Amino acid sequence: MSGCELSLVLPVFGDQKNLNRILAELLANEQEDSWELIVVDDGSIPSLELQENTPKNWLLLRHDIQKGVAAARNLGVRKARGGYVVLLSVFLRIPEDYITQLKIFIRDNTFDFAQHLLVQAPEISANHFQEFLSDQKGRIKNSENNIPIKQSQFAAAIIKKETFCKVKGFDESMQHYGGHEMDLIYRLDLAGFKKRILIEGFPVQRVQLGSHSSIRKRLQEYGHTGLPNLLKKHPALEKIILVRPWTWMLLSSLGLTRLAEKRLSRLIERDKHLAVITYRLYLHLIMRNAWDAR
Repeated sequence: MSGCELSLVLPVFGDQKNLNRILAELLANEQEDSWELIVVDDGSIPSLELQENTPKNWLLLRHDIQKGVAAARNLGVRKARGGYVVLLSVFLRIPEDYITQLKIFIRDNTFDFAQHLLVQAPEISANHFQEFLSDQKGRIKNSENNIPIKQSQFAAAIIKKETFCKVKGFDESMQHYGGHEMDLIYRLDLAGFKKRILIEGFPVQRVQLGSHSSIRKRLQEYGHTGLPNLLKKHPALEKIILVRPWTWMLLSSLGLTRLAEKRLSRLIERDKHLAVITYRLYLHLIMRNAWDAR
């Protein structure tokens, strides 16, 4: 496969149903040697399987035990033969012209890191909070021609394999939600790989949405464990993530930050339609209050 241009890396844990769906979607794309698919089974029991009609450019790798998405992605990239690596997630829908669109995008753009906008699949039922989370239009945008570090994500992203390897990939010790992604983006930035752009024109649909309780749990874990580990490694990130520390300290000491979090949580449980800025404040409150409680 000397002419391989693109390596799609898909980590999966225990989700054969969604894996089958996304494999069928990729089969609808043109099958030729310019791209490959690498599925990494991160310790699923029972083991995941590819379809019987698997193309020759598809590969299934497996961890014997679950090691986390950072390790799964690293394994996939190490085995990749393409010059560009496309990091995907199993909850996404892949359009039938996806490979063609990617090639056009790469040909027409210069970047160190590119990420898709994620949008909600039209057939998926969602409450107002889920709609806010799933549809990134208007929430993630270029700032001075670069996506800000805090908005840079790897659920659906492209990076050169050479670039990824130069910074030694994801830090596998950062297994908690969000930490390994923020760590890698920041190290890319420090190494001079600063050109982060959105993939315009063909957003990728989410076909699976997180619940309010699952999002709360993940953000609480991030604030309590993932963020302290991240800031221990990169203290300079504190001023980017923990904004307005003195104002926060005052409000927190008065019990107002927890009060605000509880009030917004109740409104979301009742499916009240809130402003985008209010939802963003709520997510920040969850993380910061968990940080305070660590």
